[in-house]
Amino acid sequence: MSKDRGRPQQKKPRKASSRRGQWLLWLGAILAVTFVVFIPCLDNEFTSWDDNGYVTENAVVAHPSLIGLLTIPLGGNHHPLTMASLALNYRISGLHPGSYHWLNLLLHLANTALVFLFIRKLTGGRVWTTVITALFFGIHPMHVESVAWIAERKDVLYAFFYLLALITYLRYLDNRRLVTLLATLLAFVCSVASKPAAVVLPLSLLAIDYFRRRPIHLAAWLEKVPFFAVSMAGGLLTIQAQRSAGAIADPHVWTPIQRLLFASYATVMYGVKLFLPVSLSVVYPYPDVSGRPLSEFYLAFLALAILLPTLLFFFHRNRAVMFGLAFFFINIVLVLQFLPVGSAIMAERYTYLPYIGLFFALSWWLDERPSPRLAGVPVKPVIAAAFILLTPFSLIGTWKRCDVWQSSETLENDIIRKYPHRIWYAYWHRGYDRMMRERNEEALADFDEALALNSGVASVWMHKGALLAQLNRYDSALVCSERAIAINPDYAEALSNRGAIRVSKGDLAGGIADLDRSITLDPKLRDAYTNRASTYAMMHEYEKAIADRRRAIELEPRNPGNYRLHGSIGVTLQQLNRQRESIPEYDEAIRAAPRGDERVGQYYLKRSYAWWALRDRTRALTDAREAARLGIKVDLTYMRELGGPL
Repeated sequence: MSKDRGRPQQKKPRKASSRRGQWLLWLGAILAVTFVVFIPCLDNEFTSWDDNGYVTENAVVAHPSLIGLLTIPLGGNHHPLTMASLALNYRISGLHPGSYHWLNLLLHLANTALVFLFIRKLTGGRVWTTVITALFFGIHPMHVESVAWIAERKDVLYAFFYLLALITYLRYLDNRRLVTLLATLLAFVCSVASKPAAVVLPLSLLAIDYFRRRPIHLAAWLEKVPFFAVSMAGGLLTIQAQRSAGAIADPHVWTPIQRLLFASYATVMYGVKLFLPVSLSVVYPYPDVSGRPLSEFYLAFLALAILLPTLLFFFHRNRAVMFGLAFFFINIVLVLQFLPVGSAIMAERYTYLPYIGLFFALSWWLDERPSPRLAGVPVKPVIAAAFILLTPFSLIGTWKRCDVWQSSETLENDIIRKYPHRIWYAYWHRGYDRMMRERNEEALADFDEALALNSGVASVWMHKGALLAQLNRYDSALVCSERAIAINPDYAEALSNRGAIRVSKGDLAGGIADLDRSITLDPKLRDAYTNRASTYAMMHEYEKAIADRRRAIELEPRNPGNYRLHGSIGVTLQQLNRQRESIPEYDEAIRAAPRGDERVGQYYLKRSYAWWALRDRTRALTDAREAARLGIKVDLTYMRELGGPL
């Protein structure tokens, strides 16, 4: 008898081990597929869509400090952990985007694994519910925006801590240990510090209580008091930051009825795009309510008014469906534009966590035994067929959508193709990118189209003026700069540009006045210092020119254009006959200049003159020969003085 009892006991560990192995195989397969479909995003560039504000032009990222990370909001949000993670990338790779994309993708893979673990633990090991929810969280095209967009680091980072909080809360429900609840709270704080959208987590915890049939007694509410306190603090900070950034629209722009229609439309479209992820865009603009009826919005409201009560009627006793719907609405309600934020009626990134609820509610049926029927229709085959059809859509769509994020121009072309002559800032962004690539006439056409759509935007006038100045069309450039300043008198960058234009027209005093005011308004505006330095040099105020150039380098020590400032400082020091001080500046200019830059030969020649002035004939001759080798014409008389042939 003892032997008979022993045999099954020996098999149980092997069975458990086999089961664990199956789960690991599923998880490994999901992560592998997710990684493969996101490979195209790894060689993408920075874009001009907030990547400049978050990384390439952000002094907090380039020179992080604890106080700066904790106190300086960006884009209407306080998210110190997000900024710290970007600062880490900056330390690793500077302004090379590769490491940023890799970390975004690694976080997404980690989140996919956490979704897998969360659903498995929540459901007690329902295979298809776990696999389907995690798989489509990983590969759905609506999630590309959160992963491929460097500035959306906050999405993948807050989701990481949010999912950790959900998992630790499930563990707390099992062991009821205070340390586990504190771990949940810590993960929640980290999530809020990554993106304020996490403030809804206490409601998600209540939804888990409901799903787990936990009695909602006083203790269950008291344990969540610290969570709600964190939510209130995070919410208040966010509202303050959003208002200071001008991200919250005037409540009188849209009527309450219109806001309800917009929320209904967004909700319906999120549901539609879950099954049909086509015609995706980084921008879904608000309608022009003055020019046409809102028929599709009324239809969306009607559809939602019918669909939601129907779902509640049929499934109010099905905790899985109710939990899934609750999780979706809890995590998306803040961005349904009841309080209008930003200039888009909906956004793909807003679905990153909420879609977990919808995937969960749908895939739950695949594990049901026997197959349930709804109005005589077998539910399981219908849902299985939907997910089977969605799989190739997701795999191909995600791969292609990653390529849309390849560069600013590919992104802008995609938006303009889908919304031609509607979104002024798409044309503005594309014009700026084309200006940076010296495609000047195309850039001017884009700026003109942006202004035709909205002539009241100071930044478009400012950039058009900067481009006209590059083309030596100074009178037109001055008009554009003045239009920008008329719209926003405290626009530091426009004042800097107008100052440079005035200098180009010979008005040095007027230029200095503009540049002084620009720096007063924004003491960290690098271009204002470089423009004022050039003006001081023209006025022979060399010490001031050197000080401004050194300040510009100090503001952005890893700016790839700093070599030119070092070279200019070297020239100015030579004009002051401070030859020995000029040599380290030329050293740095030569070291940091990109290969093939024609200025390098000039730096060698200037350094040669400095060595000759210091009576170091050997070094002067070596530098002069190198300058000649690089194509710089070296005076033969000077070479003879050095005592060497070319």
